[in-house]
Amino acid sequence: MSSSSYETLKPLFDPASMAIVGASDDIYKFGGRPIYYMKQSGYQGPIYPINPKGGEIQGLQAYADVREVGAPIDLAIVSVPAKFVVDQIAACAEAGVKGAVIFSSGFAEMDEAGEAAQRRLSEIAAETGIRLVGPNCMGMLNVKDRAIGTFSSMFDHGWPREGNITIMSQSGAVGSHTLVLARERGLGVRGWMTTGNECDVDVADCMLFAAEDPQTEVLTIYMEGCQNPDRLIQALETARRAGKAVVVLKVGASEVGAVAASSHTASLAGADAIFDSVYRQYGAYRVHSLAELLEVSAACSTGRYPKGRRLGVVTLSGGAGVMASDAAEVAGLDVPPLPQAAQDELKALMPFAAVRNPVDTTAQALNDMGLLRRNLEVMLETGGVDSTLLFLSSVGYNERLMAQIREVLFGTLDQHADALLVASVMVQAEDKALLEEREVIHIEDPSKAVEMIGVLADFHESFARPVAEAPPALPASARPAPGGILNEVEAAALLRDAGIPVAESRLVRSAGDAVAAAAELGGRVVLKIVSPDIQHKSEVGGVRVGIEGADAVAQAHDEILAAARAHAPAAAIDGVMVAPMLSGGVECILGTSTDPVFGPVVAFGLGGIFVEVLRDVTFRVAPFGIDEGRRMIREVQGYAMLEGVRGQAGADLEALAEALARLSVFAAENRATVESIDLNPVLARPDGIVALDALVVPRAG
Repeated sequence: MSSSSYETLKPLFDPASMAIVGASDDIYKFGGRPIYYMKQSGYQGPIYPINPKGGEIQGLQAYADVREVGAPIDLAIVSVPAKFVVDQIAACAEAGVKGAVIFSSGFAEMDEAGEAAQRRLSEIAAETGIRLVGPNCMGMLNVKDRAIGTFSSMFDHGWPREGNITIMSQSGAVGSHTLVLARERGLGVRGWMTTGNECDVDVADCMLFAAEDPQTEVLTIYMEGCQNPDRLIQALETARRAGKAVVVLKVGASEVGAVAASSHTASLAGADAIFDSVYRQYGAYRVHSLAELLEVSAACSTGRYPKGRRLGVVTLSGGAGVMASDAAEVAGLDVPPLPQAAQDELKALMPFAAVRNPVDTTAQALNDMGLLRRNLEVMLETGGVDSTLLFLSSVGYNERLMAQIREVLFGTLDQHADALLVASVMVQAEDKALLEEREVIHIEDPSKAVEMIGVLADFHESFARPVAEAPPALPASARPAPGGILNEVEAAALLRDAGIPVAESRLVRSAGDAVAAAAELGGRVVLKIVSPDIQHKSEVGGVRVGIEGADAVAQAHDEILAAARAHAPAAAIDGVMVAPMLSGGVECILGTSTDPVFGPVVAFGLGGIFVEVLRDVTFRVAPFGIDEGRRMIREVQGYAMLEGVRGQAGADLEALAEALARLSVFAAENRATVESIDLNPVLARPDGIVALDALVVPRAG
């Protein structure tokens, strides 16, 4: 069922009637181009030119005011100087226009007066329900209906092919560039929208529309930022559940998130890393160039996703087979031996061939295209694989052979409509267009072709993933964070009460109390200075580890206090913490930080060099369920250490996943008072986990 947001945006994407405010007889002016192009391309809906002079514009009756039209208007294109825009939008709203695209610049991107005018546009949209795109945008396009709401001149040199890709861009110039690139490589486009300053409709709104739109199967996005994170997440999850690929080029990788010097987790969580985690969490694929954006979108537009990660390779070259196998390992694909029956059949057909998988037919297969066809049929029907790579090198440049290869490819796909068959072959422009028209995925570089198969497999796994589990409830003992500064002992107690395993500890203020606390905890202990003014305790001699026995504990207590007072005489000292000396397991780091866009986010990584040097950390927006905690754990590069290496037992991954989920809930419920949390190190052991240190940083103000 479509959302109310979908219904309000439909007139922007599929306008049945259009008005051009600021219409011109000059087809080279911004107010003249949409009319000219729509008349040329065959837009079937009524077009209403709006110009104070009235009369006739480009052969159409013009109106001095949009309120004079007296007929329903889905979409108004506004191309007038900035000082007139607010009044014209108010007039559109009064006339019952459902949506408007505002070309005009000179708003929030310019000065305070422009920002005030843009705020007024937002207010009109909120007060009247008219949906506004822009200002300062390049507009929209509906390829099928030829609804042209842009001043771009791209149509002078061709029209995009109709298809199932919706392109959305926050930048007009990049959006226009992307659309032309899509047209040049023959991609099928359903719609195109650029959002500009986003006074009302933003890129997340457009994404949600496309996720619910029956005509869209691929969401292709250029994004610079996000002002509506909840809508973005809703759009990503809606698309995932609908089995629609989201391919996003997100720019602006600089770390703009607040970094708290006292929180290690916050220093790891740059804004770009958080966006990365959001895309991963909700199954979107992030690319890093326009070429990759279009390459992945093109592959996804075929709708062929492998149901598993087993790859079959048919090649003219043994070397290419090795290359493909290496690339498969990087992409997380398996290249299994073919079943013996399949090998036997291929060997009978081609005694000269290597048939285990990769299948090396050698160039002899080109002498008999029936052999090539049968190779593909065996691979697809009895090979036990989920996808197939066909490497044909530069053979496609031979017109005679390429005509036969096309026949084999098209015939095979006709018989196996859902099969994922990727051709790695160099072809001439005419053949490239024919392959794209038949939606044959073809990528010249075999390693890149295998990488693409891995991406498509990732999408299938994301689509198949069930709806995320609900975040766990915190135990009855959980209490709100107080909002002020907490020492380590208080922070540990707060998190323990929330169901997060943190080692027991005691805050003492005398040597005698330290001895009593050590006896109560049992075994060897750790003593640390507790002071809000001393961040790096070991550097001032404020830590003693492995202490055992009453005399040693008392001595360590007194030495810690003396060292702290000597190095930081002005520091406020709460006392000394006594905690059990724990060891074993794999050191991890768990924490939270507050992202300026998404709010509380949770970090997970392995400790030591993994976090300090490799920055092997993954993030999730809070809150989330235990299933998402499991996925986080498996994403870090050092995951194998948690499984157990060199005969060591693996860590209790369920306990670790549960702790991550509980931490996410605690952070979300205390977002108003907690800036960040550090649990470092956390020992992940076979029989559970335990955090040795806890830090809770309150929000400023």
